[in-house]
Amino acid sequence: MTFIGFELIAQRAWSILPNDVFSMSILWNMKKIPSSIGKDIYHESGIILPDKRIASTGRIHYMSENTINRFETLQSAPCKLVKSPLTSPTDLRIELSFPNEEVIKLVDRMSLLYFWKQETDTTTKTRTHLYLEPQSINSIHSHRFLMNISHFITKMGLS
Repeated sequence: MTFIGFELIAQRAWSILPNDVFSMSILWNMKKIPSSIGKDIYHESGIILPDKRIASTGRIHYMSENTINRFETLQSAPCKLVKSPLTSPTDLRIELSFPNEEVIKLVDRMSLLYFWKQETDTTTKTRTHLYLEPQSINSIHSHRFLMNISHFITKMGLS
C-alpha cells in the first residue's frame, strides 16, 4: 500500500493577506481522493519566504495571531499522507484554490510542488521535486484550477 501527499512550496517570497485561503486536493484518474483535501487559512498578513510551504494536502490548518509563532518563519503545516487507490493512475491532477486569480498567473514561476510518498512496509518518506509548467494549469472556476501532473507519474513511481 502506498501513501502520498503534495506540498506547494514557495520559490520566491509570497505576500499573504488576512483571510487568504489556499486549498489543494488530489484527483486520481479524475476522481477526487476525499481524504486528500487540504486547506490553509491565513488570518494574519505576512510573508512566506522561499523554500517554505504555502499549502498542503490532507489536512486543515488555521494560522492566526493565536497560532503563529512570531519566532518561526510563516508557512503551512506539512501534508498528511493519504492512502492512494490500488489502481495505477493514467491521469493525475491537483485541484488548487487560491485567494485571487492573479496568483495563478505566477504560480509556475514562484513555486514548485513536493510529492511525498511512503510505502506501508517502511517508515521512510521520499520527496520528489516537481517543477510546474504554465500549460499544465487550467482554470475550472473563479479562483479554482486544475494542474495536470500526469507527465510526472513515472518520476513519482506511481506507474
